[in-house]
Amino acid sequence: MTDLLERPAETSPLTDPVDEETRTGRWKWVVAGIAVILVPIMVFAAYTMFLMSMLGSGGGTASSCTVSAGGVATELTVTTSGGSTRTLTATELGHAATILAVARSLGVSERGQQIAMMTALQESGLKMYANSSVPASLDYPHDAVGSDHDSVNFFQQRVSGWGSVKDLMDPTYAARAFFGGPDGPNEGSPRGLLDIPGWESMSLGEAAQTVQVSAFPDAYDKWEGAAQQIISSVGGSVSCDSSVLVGQAAYPLSPGFNMTSGYGPRDIDVPNASTWHVAIDLQHWPNPCGDPVYAILPGTVVLSSDLWLSVKHPDGFIVSYLHMYKSQRLVDVGDQITAGQQIGVTGNVPPSGGCHLDLRINKNGTTNPAVAGLQEAPALGAPAQYAGYVNPEEFLRLYGIEICPPDSCRRP
Repeated sequence: MTDLLERPAETSPLTDPVDEETRTGRWKWVVAGIAVILVPIMVFAAYTMFLMSMLGSGGGTASSCTVSAGGVATELTVTTSGGSTRTLTATELGHAATILAVARSLGVSERGQQIAMMTALQESGLKMYANSSVPASLDYPHDAVGSDHDSVNFFQQRVSGWGSVKDLMDPTYAARAFFGGPDGPNEGSPRGLLDIPGWESMSLGEAAQTVQVSAFPDAYDKWEGAAQQIISSVGGSVSCDSSVLVGQAAYPLSPGFNMTSGYGPRDIDVPNASTWHVAIDLQHWPNPCGDPVYAILPGTVVLSSDLWLSVKHPDGFIVSYLHMYKSQRLVDVGDQITAGQQIGVTGNVPPSGGCHLDLRINKNGTTNPAVAGLQEAPALGAPAQYAGYVNPEEFLRLYGIEICPPDSCRRP
């Protein structure tokens, strides 16, 4: 695949002038049945947990997601601030994995994840509660039976305000209701965490109490360390439609893609084409245009030009997706997107020699120490104009994704 150097008019205002892809060979075979390797945080027996429904943007259209807790341990002992301990079972850790997977699919920060975990630990010990005062709740899977008003599930959400019995006995719905936000199932009433102005600047316990309105407002604080223990120990993966989400990140194309041009210097004989490539090119060779493209991380769309679609992550770095036709994009400037959300389809916007996705990362402005520590292209010999660009393969490894494993991906 050969792409000519972009004309000045195509230069992104967010990033430096861009070099484009070169197809270095013609492949006459199609890779079939490629498995995507999911990397769990802890190596334990994996099992499939629940089917999720997540609201799409705007109209509330549901898309089916499968959550598997690849890093759930058989048990985990956590310690409160007072020094007491509690041993959580695999079932309870499974509920924790569901909460974390929902949080990550919504782009909720680790601080928000910790607040949710503290809340569930205090309210239920991460048990899925039915309620003897709500007989219908006993008809759904549960771990224990309580009798506090009409409260159910691991967040002890009340049937009289938070939703139907059927909904609230669904662990995924319960987690989505707790976080709320623009696409939350309760539409801001009762308020979920993301519906509360300034929750990020509150203490963790105060934020939990603002959601729960508990009679014991100081009870959440003692679980702060224990919640962090769980987040560090429990891994989770989410598969939404054809995308694959690992922890907080997603693969940009559905399984079975190839890398047709890598990051770094390249030897090409095309006039005016750059000899340095600050991206990786991905495609399902030799498929035509139209492959769904998925956001690898959450963020805000900050640029949508003829050639570029750029998304700014909450940590400040920018992920850019090139060559999608603008008319076929599903998002625009200002839109908030989540990891694994489809944002468009592969295209052949010139200068380009074929349908593919160009994926590139610019770390300028990041507040993430791990991302900030990645080596920039000029340190490897690239022209100074490419300052800030980092190797997308190394970047994705920070999030547990090996974009092109040697046993399941053809490189140039």
